[in-house]
Amino acid sequence: MAGKVEHPSTWVRTLDKETESPVDGIIIGKIPEWLQGSLMRNGSGIFEIGETKMDHLFDGLSVINRFAIDGQGEGKATYQNCILKSDTYKDSKAANRLTVHQFGTFAYPDPCKSLLGKFTARFEPVTKTERTDNCSVNLCYFGDKLYALTESPFIRQIDSETLDIIGEKCDISKLVAVNHATAHPHVNKDGTVYNMGNSVGSKGPAYNVIEFPAGDGAFCRPKIVATFPSRWKMSHSYYHSFGITENYFVFIEYPLIANTAKLLTLNLRQKAFDSSLDWSPTEHTRIILCERKTGELVETVYETPPFFSFHIGNCYEKDGYLVMDLSHCKDDTVMSGLSVRSLRENKGDFTNTYYTRFVLPLAGIEPPVDKNFQKRENLIKLEGSKCISYWISDKIIFCEPDRLSDLSLELPRINYSRNGLEYRFAYGISQTDGYAESEKILKLDVNSRDVKIWAKTEFSPSEPVYVSRPGSTDEDDGVILFSAVHQVDVKKVLLVILNAATFEEEAVVEYVASGVVTKDFHGLFSRTGDALHGY
Repeated sequence: MAGKVEHPSTWVRTLDKETESPVDGIIIGKIPEWLQGSLMRNGSGIFEIGETKMDHLFDGLSVINRFAIDGQGEGKATYQNCILKSDTYKDSKAANRLTVHQFGTFAYPDPCKSLLGKFTARFEPVTKTERTDNCSVNLCYFGDKLYALTESPFIRQIDSETLDIIGEKCDISKLVAVNHATAHPHVNKDGTVYNMGNSVGSKGPAYNVIEFPAGDGAFCRPKIVATFPSRWKMSHSYYHSFGITENYFVFIEYPLIANTAKLLTLNLRQKAFDSSLDWSPTEHTRIILCERKTGELVETVYETPPFFSFHIGNCYEKDGYLVMDLSHCKDDTVMSGLSVRSLRENKGDFTNTYYTRFVLPLAGIEPPVDKNFQKRENLIKLEGSKCISYWISDKIIFCEPDRLSDLSLELPRINYSRNGLEYRFAYGISQTDGYAESEKILKLDVNSRDVKIWAKTEFSPSEPVYVSRPGSTDEDDGVILFSAVHQVDVKKVLLVILNAATFEEEAVVEYVASGVVTKDFHGLFSRTGDALHGY
């Protein structure tokens, strides 16, 4: 593209040296005096280990980044990072190769094994294969304990100051009957945590809502509060997140199907998990509502044109409708676009992911008495909505979406106090083309559809995090925090603090790390003295 300078993708850098001791940065501007706490981030940061080169963005071994911020006086903010010393990392480091399968990278058998051992390993069922504890996707507090999460049953507790591992890995599948859990739980204001995971029983594959009660002992008392079946008898949908409102759990069953036969033969085929995903473009995406109080499914089935989404931004109820906003992909091509090869060739991006709204009728709706489903009468009467929903059978309402912006938006975040409630602002990363230098931070007003944009030449930002000013009442009375890595100087990283209302910079802190600084996926801000750590 004329006028563009291509830089290697910042998403797939490999950390060469940890910045173990916090380093001071150069502050430009003024850190708000009320801002005190830690911005902690998690993501893939090692894409080569010994003889193995990772194949997918989700496979990089975890690196935790921490910015310790204190706005008092002249202000101070330090930076440090740490490799998550998971069993997967330690075993792979010792073996000089990847030893545990990742999302898109197959871990080949030990080359020192006998020919017979290598041969029999190919026939070992995947259920007997060690699952990864490379918890590289997100961070979440359960009570007062900080955990790193990924899409496996394992989570790892880490020290919020040193970033070191604490204790052994926790296997959620030994606490409740699920074989994995998402890395995007929801945290109630009372500290209760909800997550979702799959299981396989006598009736086939199922989806489960897991409740972790509030309190320090949350991991001793988790329970499944709702279970509902997959529409496919032998397979289930691949999903990355779910939604929650005051009265409902919101689950999206995409036609991106984890094929059980392929899953069980990963070792035989010597393929990673992503090879088991089948996109079925002739099937609708299905939205399932589950009542929080009873765990019962809403009888009405909601279907949409086929699409996929990694991240739901927010869901809420209003005037007899359920509104759901998410980062919408038209199909599964985003998966291949996140391969390491695509990213290094600057072909992988989020340019076809748009913040999109669905509106689901909840109350006072009945299918047409005359059974004439060809009329397609719009059931949405919600003021300001451009969404369309109509009956296509006695039990199914078909929902057509409304794109809220023509600018792409991925990794959406909101003021978390509005989670499950009506809200106005979403924040995320926006890309105008496949080049890393086009990445921007975007603020979207979902009512007016106006946008504000932050961008800085030669810097590539990560997911933005909203932090409220103490005592604030306005939804955007606070700051937006995010890091941004330099596209050429691999040791340079910024901490950016924006006024959330104006989207102007309040402070930018520049650091030079001990080694390569890697990008991250998700994280949180833990406010000093806040028992809920910013949730």
